Amino acid sequence: MSSHTPTLSAGGWTVDGRLGALERGGLAAPILALGLFIALSALFRPILPPDETRYLTVAWEMVRSGDFVLPTVNGVLYDQKPPLLLWLIDAVWQITGPNRAGALLTVFLISSASVVLSRRLAQEVFPGEAALHRRIGWAMVGNAVFAIYSGLVLFDLLMTCGVLIALIGLLTHARRRRLSSLALAGLGIALSLLAKGPAGLLFLVPIVLAYPLWREERHCLSTGAFLLAGLAALLLGILLTGIWLVPAFIASDGAYLKGLIFDQMAGRISGTMRASHHRAVWFYLPLLPLFALPWLASPVVWRRHAETLRKPGPALKSVWLRRPAVRLLVVAIVVPIALFSAVGGKQPHYLVPLIPFVAIGSALALRDIPLRLIASGAGIVLSILVAAQALGQATVLARYDLTPLARLVARWQGPVAFAGTYQGELGFLAGLTAPLAVVPLSEAASWLERHPDGLLVSSEWKTGDQVPGRLVLDRPFETKQRMTASIP
Repeated sequence: MSSHTPTLSAGGWTVDGRLGALERGGLAAPILALGLFIALSALFRPILPPDETRYLTVAWEMVRSGDFVLPTVNGVLYDQKPPLLLWLIDAVWQITGPNRAGALLTVFLISSASVVLSRRLAQEVFPGEAALHRRIGWAMVGNAVFAIYSGLVLFDLLMTCGVLIALIGLLTHARRRRLSSLALAGLGIALSLLAKGPAGLLFLVPIVLAYPLWREERHCLSTGAFLLAGLAALLLGILLTGIWLVPAFIASDGAYLKGLIFDQMAGRISGTMRASHHRAVWFYLPLLPLFALPWLASPVVWRRHAETLRKPGPALKSVWLRRPAVRLLVVAIVVPIALFSAVGGKQPHYLVPLIPFVAIGSALALRDIPLRLIASGAGIVLSILVAAQALGQATVLARYDLTPLARLVARWQGPVAFAGTYQGELGFLAGLTAPLAVVPLSEAASWLERHPDGLLVSSEWKTGDQVPGRLVLDRPFETKQRMTASIP
């Protein structure tokens, strides 16, 4: 009689008497670890300005106004990002109420979806390689860059999900012609466009164009047919995006479309747009090793591949020639890096959509290493990041916490004005129900004189600057600035 213990299965996390969830390589354990990491991080890390505070303010104004077509910040048209992330946050807020917990739940679901989709892509690209598939979850969650961005209210991981859905659809269609797969690819492109505009195409199009390089025997589509399928998916994605974009165009008399697509695209490519973060062409190069941590720095990995590393040239050539999927990964990683390096505006998180491909490559290198060691490595990374945030809570991170200023604004009964360039830093944090008056720094003193019951706030005065009025709040902000509140 068998002594086998009955199996309990939940979302791929299988537990039985012989083999636990960790050894099975399900996704529940790494996703639970990710959720715990995001929750603990939120205990120590404030909502970071200017990006997180701005995006939450835009989502808050959507809920308050009931206008889900045209986003606004401080009552002014916000044409820098499409609204998909904001819609998702607002949808969760219908259940949780407009709070940070609801926003964090949204980004956790998005981050978890990117893990699930990465594993699905690995199954499509490396079929039948169960050892690799089992390692994707921990390789992704343990990736240091992914962990850092997984709990931030940003658009990049949502765009990543769209790119992955589109690529999975196209790869499935290449293997067996199905309109449903092509429709899935179109839906993924639409999600990517609604998440962050055309930026996602810089990750997807190079893979599609390189089809002859990575095509395998199991792919039944010719190069021409696959390119046509990619074009059809793109057109479908644009058509689906138009369901929102056309009403937005009409409601804004074309201003939203012009700002979102043309001004944004031209400004970020050239680096001339304000806040485009213009940087040197080599900016990404020193950051690239970080995207492979901790696995790139693991002695276990280096020892496992010691023989290969003695003669890397022939080994790499052999892998390149024998493995079309490796060629796909190389294209998916190298070409976008080159494209984004050529663009004037650069930020580290612009390369976040590379992480699934890096994670799949990492899982390939980790496939012979015990899963418990990989899970332990991921746990160490997450623990270090949580500890770093805990240590920084009272020092570095405190300089980015606008909560004291927001609480003062929320309690103030008279008129309030922000001195400087306002980016929605206080709208969500203070629960503002009306736009905040904004005045240039040069006119701050005169505004206080005209409003004897007013409160003047700012986060732009620098150390040593003379702040007009009598200070009721003065704290360090970011590196050389101060968050201040003053009255006449």
